[in-house]
Amino acid sequence: MENVYSFPGEVGLYIKDLRTGVVVAYNEDKKFASASLVKIPIMAAAYQAVEDGNITLQEKLTLSQRLKASGSGMLKRFRRGTKFTIDELLYHMITESDNTATNMITDKLGYGYVNWVFRNKLGMQVTRMDRAIMDLRMRSLGIENYTTAREMGEILEKIYNKKIISETACQDMLDILSHQKYNDRIPRYLPEGLSVAHKTGLLRGICHDAGIVFTPRGDFVVCVLTSDFGSYRLAKNLIGEVAYKTYRAY
Repeated sequence: MENVYSFPGEVGLYIKDLRTGVVVAYNEDKKFASASLVKIPIMAAAYQAVEDGNITLQEKLTLSQRLKASGSGMLKRFRRGTKFTIDELLYHMITESDNTATNMITDKLGYGYVNWVFRNKLGMQVTRMDRAIMDLRMRSLGIENYTTAREMGEILEKIYNKKIISETACQDMLDILSHQKYNDRIPRYLPEGLSVAHKTGLLRGICHDAGIVFTPRGDFVVCVLTSDFGSYRLAKNLIGEVAYKTYRAY
């Protein structure tokens, strides 16, 4: 992984063979701004809320102007008053990284509940949700959502092994992650047709991807978090190269 050491920026790396348990890691506990990676545990928090009887996946939430967010996603273009099921919102939040869908879900769940699930149900100590996903004003005041490569890897492993919430919830989450539409990082150099369940993250000076790669010879978790780099192209190339070199090891 010499390209990790020579990368002109910060890198957090966590790779785990899901059959043997072998881990390759670098700066795995370094805190990074999570960007949209936080949407993975938000999705888990929503499924936990279903399990707790707080919501149902078929429940409809109403889009308000207050919850419309810039950046990724199409929902911001819909008229206020439009209704979406929580099921639909989760799909948009993960596969298209829709920020408005994220705001609708977190507004329904509440930040207190979301952070309680992160810590007490998912075992995440660093990962928190302290501001809305595209609240750049709060970000400029130093209020940031953080995560680490290890914590992202561990939640993906728990979903893979059906260790959180319920088997059905984990299978649903894997299925949603496998329909990701932004495939310019982990899958960048992987063979066509290889299944990858993953979630990207992108902000100014931040470029991440965290996922599970399914191969005929074994599956692995790969999480690469980057910041303070020269260009997004360099960061995306690095993430793709790490995933490809890991795949080649199989």
